[in-house]
Amino acid sequence: MATMQTAMSGIDSEYGSEESRPRRDVAESLLRTVDKATQSTTRISLFHILTFGSIGASIALYLAGKRQAGIFVGLWPPTFQALKSVVDKSRRQD
Repeated sequence: MATMQTAMSGIDSEYGSEESRPRRDVAESLLRTVDKATQSTTRISLFHILTFGSIGASIALYLAGKRQAGIFVGLWPPTFQALKSVVDKSRRQD
């Protein structure tokens, strides 16, 4: 328990208190900007495009006989939807 408290105090001293930490990191800000630009152009979220594209690519790879690659690409849609959730959450906080 003492080791955990020591580690946490080290984090606080390195980054400051939680209130002084930035609310959003650079990658999240970039994703939000790109998603806004895509939505203004296509009226569809970038993450939805990526999700449907990876599902289509997964099916195509699987049917082309590249089953392992198809399964691998088929694992990407939940990641894209999780990223969308992060971007939407940061929008609601603003």
